[in-house]
Amino acid sequence: MVEGMMGRIIAPMLRGRLRPPWSGLATAAGYVVVYLALDRVSFLWALHGVDVTPWNPPPGLTLTLLLVKGLGYGPAIVLAPLLSSQLLPLVHVPPLVGLASALVIASGYMGAAAILRYALQIDIRLWRARDLALLIIVATGAAGFVSFGFVAIYALAGLVQWTDSVEVAVQLWIGDAIGVVVLTPALLVARDRFRHVRLPQGPSFWLGALETLAQLASIAICLLVIFGFNHERYSFQLFYLLFLPVVWIAARRGLGGASWAVLLVQIGLIAALEFQDKSPEITRTFQLLMFAVAATGLMLGAVVSERQRVSRALSDSQGRLRAILDTARDGVLTIDNSGKIESVNPAIELLFGLPARLLVGRPVSDLLPAVHAFERLISTARAPLMRGAREELDLRRTDGSVVPIELTVGQFGDPGDEHYTLVIRDISQRRQAEASARAHQSELAHVSRVSLAGGMASALAHELNQPLTAIAAYGRGCLRLLRQRAPEPLLMKEGVGQIVEQAERAGDIISRLREFVTAGTAQRSVVSVETLVEGAVALAQIEATQNGVEIRVHVAPNLPRVLADRIQIEQVLLNLLRNGMEAVLSSGASERLLSVEARAASSQAIEVSVADTGPGVAKELKDRLFEPFVTTKPLGMGLGLSISRSIIEAHEGQLRLISNADAGAVFAFDLPAYGPVCTPGTTRHA
Repeated sequence: MVEGMMGRIIAPMLRGRLRPPWSGLATAAGYVVVYLALDRVSFLWALHGVDVTPWNPPPGLTLTLLLVKGLGYGPAIVLAPLLSSQLLPLVHVPPLVGLASALVIASGYMGAAAILRYALQIDIRLWRARDLALLIIVATGAAGFVSFGFVAIYALAGLVQWTDSVEVAVQLWIGDAIGVVVLTPALLVARDRFRHVRLPQGPSFWLGALETLAQLASIAICLLVIFGFNHERYSFQLFYLLFLPVVWIAARRGLGGASWAVLLVQIGLIAALEFQDKSPEITRTFQLLMFAVAATGLMLGAVVSERQRVSRALSDSQGRLRAILDTARDGVLTIDNSGKIESVNPAIELLFGLPARLLVGRPVSDLLPAVHAFERLISTARAPLMRGAREELDLRRTDGSVVPIELTVGQFGDPGDEHYTLVIRDISQRRQAEASARAHQSELAHVSRVSLAGGMASALAHELNQPLTAIAAYGRGCLRLLRQRAPEPLLMKEGVGQIVEQAERAGDIISRLREFVTAGTAQRSVVSVETLVEGAVALAQIEATQNGVEIRVHVAPNLPRVLADRIQIEQVLLNLLRNGMEAVLSSGASERLLSVEARAASSQAIEVSVADTGPGVAKELKDRLFEPFVTTKPLGMGLGLSISRSIIEAHEGQLRLISNADAGAVFAFDLPAYGPVCTPGTTRHA
């Protein structure tokens, strides 16, 4: 309450709230007026009739102005003590002496302000105990410089005897230091808190008011005990009673309360000394005691305020963190270095179907599968390369249901007292979406295969017509032999054999075509690269032969088998072969050739490529070649390469155009090897 009233009186001047161009002049004028008023009020028991008093608050006002407004108020800092030297002292002070002393005062406190603001860079809000300690140290040093310089000038002018100069300088030093230590923190704190003071409402207001009255009463009682019972010999010993209310106020109200407490104690001390012995020795003793009370109370208040501010910041941070965790959809739990759960958020309770009280304190291994034991979590969190890594696993709830989750582990805390954070995400919806996407992809692939089969219908009909025609011819021949009077068994046997052979040939064609176009789920198996290539080439060979296109196959020896869905890979190869065949036929090239090659691309992958002798891919289509609905065919849908790329990417490979020269195009894709890749020796011609 007291600090709030101080803020409302002094803060407008310090904040410079008037608008330019009059704000600087108004602030300077207000400073000079307040300086002279404070100097006049504190002009008590002056030594040698000059401005050497036990308590000198104007330096505190000066340092406050310089810290808040900057060093640009130098003229006002010189003018105020110059006017004071001409108006207040009981002896005549020559103007040049007053000007010299004013320059010493200005240089001392401007130097202190420069050190505090620019060299030490203190926060003038005094939010840290360090800033207050630096302020007290630097201000006390500046007060010493000013005091000895001031007294030296007055001694040179004959206003102070040289024999008394040290005594006078020490008293002035202590008085200036007390003025700065008592007044400057009070003004800075009042300035900072002027906008933030909010009076409590209801019962809190009355409790605060009663506490304030009790604290004021404690200061008054201590002053009364020290000075009120005519025991001057014991006043110094009893002076330490003033530490009790100052410490109480500082502990309860921090730096703000401590600043006004030491200010009230100083005022009470000045008033009490009116009725005591005012000898220089007694005055200096009380000055030193007052400096000790002020410094102790202010430092304690600064420490309390800093801790309160840190505590509030920590509480706010914890509140924000709790709000984030409570609203997060992912489950978050923390565990200690023994693997026991310390805290959980609501998402964890929902995920496991258990309340927090039944989860906290349990070993985390009770909730996760045995394969993901505590030691594995710790090693994952501690490995620098694994931090932030995600792992998917299935989690079994208490009701027996299985939930797929994504687990992320992090580490925090000091060495030897590590704690760990587990972030658990329910990925059931993602798994469902992936399954739906795979089903949709499978449907598109089936449509593509049917489309491919439809495109090959003419060639397939021609290929099937040959065995059917042969069967009919051999059948009629056998009938003619049967009508003869003397059938020829050898010819009959040969004819029936040919019928069976041609029928099996037609059946193989139909079976392979039916297997290719039948819709079904993707089923990966370990299969040889030769089988994949030969299966696709066999389907394309019919149309190639009909159109006069040669297909050459080069498969490197000793290639390992691959883990793949045979039908899907054959679909990709067949699509590339038919695209190459159409490019060769449309170009009118004299050499109609398709080349299929399989080789080891690395120690873990097999590369399969299809090259043609067509015109190549147009430059404007190169970047969009694998996008859906991009095609160069008049009646094409533009889905073949897009679906093929999706199939290869699902097999952890990449479909790409590796050559686009005028002589044709080369498409290639990778398949993961199932086993080590042997270094190929010589290639074979298939």
